[in-house]
Amino acid sequence: MSVFVKVEKGRYIDSLETLFASSVLVEQEGVRSGYAAVASNAFKQQAAGEGLGSPELDQATDNDFVIVADCDSAGSFEAAVREVYASFEAESGGEAEETYLSTRAAVQKHPEANLCSIAVPGEYALSEVKRALKEGLHCVVFSNHVPLEDEREMKELAREKGLLCMGPDCGVANINGAALVLSSINHRGPFGICGASGTGIQHVAAIMHEAGSGVSQTIGTGGNDLKDQVGGIMMLMGIDALEADPETEYIALISRKPGETVFPRILERVSKCKKPVVALFMGADRKLVERSGAIYASSLDECALKCLELIGVSYPLATEEELAAIAAEEVEKLAPGQKYVRGAYSGGTYMDEAAHAMLSRVGRIYSNCPLYPEWQLEDSYVSVENTIIDYGEEEFTMGRPHPAIDPSVRKPAILREAADPEVAVILLDFILTPPGHMDPAGFVLDDIKMAQEMAEAEGRHLIFIASVLGTTADLQDLKKQQNQLKEAGVIVCQTNYRAAVLAGEIIRQKKERR
Repeated sequence: MSVFVKVEKGRYIDSLETLFASSVLVEQEGVRSGYAAVASNAFKQQAAGEGLGSPELDQATDNDFVIVADCDSAGSFEAAVREVYASFEAESGGEAEETYLSTRAAVQKHPEANLCSIAVPGEYALSEVKRALKEGLHCVVFSNHVPLEDEREMKELAREKGLLCMGPDCGVANINGAALVLSSINHRGPFGICGASGTGIQHVAAIMHEAGSGVSQTIGTGGNDLKDQVGGIMMLMGIDALEADPETEYIALISRKPGETVFPRILERVSKCKKPVVALFMGADRKLVERSGAIYASSLDECALKCLELIGVSYPLATEEELAAIAAEEVEKLAPGQKYVRGAYSGGTYMDEAAHAMLSRVGRIYSNCPLYPEWQLEDSYVSVENTIIDYGEEEFTMGRPHPAIDPSVRKPAILREAADPEVAVILLDFILTPPGHMDPAGFVLDDIKMAQEMAEAEGRHLIFIASVLGTTADLQDLKKQQNQLKEAGVIVCQTNYRAAVLAGEIIRQKKERR
């Protein structure tokens, strides 16, 4: 291992930018691994744990920007560093940045601003959010690994001041037509969405977009907001904001089942809402939800469809009968020993949805984030029978970008799973986002083709099934991504749920034939 370090003293780069810079770094020739980051103590400990520590890095402070990498040579490292800095220029469009020493100074220069995007390491998030709130700014907090007590404190202050605090760990928000953080680009429309799942919000908004409708606002609460320790503060404030918003005619709520003390308060607030509410609280009792006056949805697909029904718009999705017919055709192509599905997912929401969709069809599903503790994988790199992996988990993403930004984190899984002669189906999701990879499907096409050729040479037929989350307005273009996959022989389903049902149905039918 040859570790090289560049330290730029006194330069701060926010977390979102460093994630993007890290993805650029690791794509460069001669770079085996590496990061672009602010030299916080947490980062330095992480780098040392991965063998990337050095005296230069130890001496850097949390006021310094660092690039550290294991490279073939000093020349490879220098070339990679140039590309990282070039990416900063490209991102800014060549425009000079305005830099301020404090939030107050920025507000004094731009008194028209009313929202602050915060992407600092989690240990600094509370102090920065409090500064922004005290300046009268709504906050979108991308920072993660924020203690729950810090999250509650910042949200209580936001509530006291009548301001929104979206996050921490808020990856999706679309305010007045502006797609923030990792949001897809959507048409404007009558639907306001408030949710604790960024992927869930994007999924519902994308279907609305493709159906010819759109969103007024989307408010991400952060994934921990509805836990009892935080109290659902932002979900409750989000409902208030959407009810008061003149552009919002209908409201959709999306979350896993809220905490035991939070859920009754959410339902009570819904019961008083003057606008129609479609509620998806995954795993919640239908009768409780409907008793609040909300329209119950059992899945992300159903949430979108029930919203569209309110404006008389239909969006046809493949039925389970149609998927079963496709499965029957695919089963005919499989070799006798092929019997398992392997899923490589970009994040937890879709992986969890896929696990539930396949459960009744395939039975036990192993995972790094299983439905039941006894189905926990011993090693996330070694699949067992039917297995699905969340590559957005911290074990894969600590100090590096989310797979939606840097798909290289799960790329090796394609050939690794394809090498198992018992694998029948490989299941993939692709998520489009403005700061993400510009061609996520194209990035893995060679691996998919190589896997297919490898299987064919061994007398097997390997089935790839995928879904793409995004819109035709996204920079990557939904249709372009779908068409690339189809041309490579991948079965592309309209939604993740449909893809998982098809994969599960293939495994079920194959088992019946055996």
